[in-house]
Amino acid sequence: EARGGSARLALFERTWGPYAYAALGLALEWGLAERRGDVYRLSGRGRRLLRELEGCPVEARAAGRRLLLETPFGEYAVEPTAGGLLSVAYKLAEACRERPQEVHRRIVEEAAKAIERAPGLERWLYPATR
Repeated sequence: EARGGSARLALFERTWGPYAYAALGLALEWGLAERRGDVYRLSGRGRRLLRELEGCPVEARAAGRRLLLETPFGEYAVEPTAGGLLSVAYKLAEACRERPQEVHRRIVEEAAKAIERAPGLERWLYPATR
């Protein structure tokens, strides 16, 4: 969830495997996250720390005809079109309090890298990233 920065425990288990419990335990101990049932959410302190980092880090990988964007707020499957990438850029920019143009530039750069690693997907990506 981009605005709240929350995710279920299952997502962390899929991402980090058995290390999820240790990482989430430290995040709770340091006051970076809050827990309600099996849902973990960034605390105010966690959001502030995230903003102090280099913005919203984004990584992309190809999955069929879609791109999977890994962000601080979770993984998003988007179509590699101008509208799809711009929509995610605006949502991330709002959540991270950054300029949408900067976030969009980073997303397009990561998308281009993902396309290089996945031959055949380039025809689905709009011309701005080629």
